[in-house]
Formats: sequence, C-alpha cells, structure tokens
Amino acid sequence: MRPGKLNTLAILLATMCVAGISARAGTFQSITIDGNTSDWAGVPLAYTAPVSSSSAIQYENVYVANDANNLYIRFTLYSARPNAFANGYDNLFIDTDNNASTGFSTGGIGSEMLVQWGGGYQEASGVFNAGAINNLGWSIAGSPDSLGFELAISRNATYASDNSLVFANNTIAILLEGDTTGYAPVEFAPSTGGLVYAFATASVPEPSTVTMAGLGLLLFAGRFRLARKNSKANG
Repeated sequence: MRPGKLNTLAILLATMCVAGISARAGTFQSITIDGNTSDWAGVPLAYTAPVSSSSAIQYENVYVANDANNLYIRFTLYSARPNAFANGYDNLFIDTDNNASTGFSTGGIGSEMLVQWGGGYQEASGVFNAGAINNLGWSIAGSPDSLGFELAISRNATYASDNSLVFANNTIAILLEGDTTGYAPVEFAPSTGGLVYAFATASVPEPSTVTMAGLGLLLFAGRFRLARKNSKANG
C-alpha cells in the first residue's frame, strides 16, 4: 500500500475513534430515585471530570440511562455538596437537538432546557429563560453529606409556550454546570461540548435455546409423520 493511502487510512481510523468517544449509545434501564444506586448496575461510566474549583459543586463521575418514561442521570462528587440542585448555583443544561447552533449558548452546547432549583425552563438563542417547562417529572435523591446523587426527568416534558415535547429528538447533549455564589460558571461536566447521549429502546430477548430445540423437534416430528403417511400410501 502506498504511503498516501496509509496516511488516509490512519486519518479515517482516528476520525472514527473520535466519533465513537463523542457519541455515546444509550442504556435502557429503569431506575428508582431513592438514593440506592444498586439498580445502576450495568450502566457504564459516561464521563469522569477532573478535580476543579472548590468554589462550586465538584462533579466527579457521571452516568446516564433511560427507559420509555424518563431520562436518568447519576453523578458522584469529589467533595460533599449540601442541597445539591436545591439552589441557584448547580445547573443542568440539555441541548435537546444536539445542535450547538440552536438554543442558549453555554459550555459548548446550545441548550433548550435548563433545570435550576428543581424547576424546568425553556431556553433559546440568546435567551436564558424563555418560559416554563411543564410535566418535568423532576426527582433527585442524595443527602447533604453524600458524595452521590441520582435524578430523573420525564421524557414527556413539554414547553409551556406551545405544549411541544422537549425530547422530540433521539440524540441530546447533557451539561452539568456549577456556579460560584456570585453566579460565575466555573465547573462543567463535561468540560466542553456536552455529553452526547442517544436514547436507547428496550431490547427484544432472543429466542432461548430451549425454544429453538422445541421447534426443531416439532419440525422433525412433522416430517416423520409425513414420511410414514407417504410410505403407507405407496405400499
């Protein structure tokens, strides 16, 4: 193979690797928001944030999952955070169409949804608060001295402005943000661009080997009976 072709192949493989990192396939799993994270077993780690400013919430590990009804996010912290997300300094932004050129520009995404103080708000280009979000289904569990939290948002949430679905697209970008007490954003998870997540659907279980074996026996028995019938007719 010529050097030019080798270089082209290397660039193609590198591009594929980057794309695989930036776009994460979803995990279909139902989670109970109760502070017990045992039902997160099997959900892969989505992102690990570096240690950052102690003047805001310090995100560590982030996990994401969904079922037919909800989007679930779990995160751990480097240090305890009393009243996480029950204040105006811990924010969740979601780019609901995974398009940085639409929505409110923050942290490398274009956010159409903001969750602050446990309430949902629509966002638009150049507009931090463009109206309320209904049917948010917000639920969060953790404790003031906890290093881990889990939360849920309803996939049936709607914009109050026109009653359209917030999650009308299959692929979104998620950004966890932390502000100082002066409302200066200093913490982002991920650090830029958002965590791209594609909603998963429930998997259909494959036929068991027992079922396949049973089907094989039925087919064999049917052929055997047909062979006997033909033999008697010819005899």
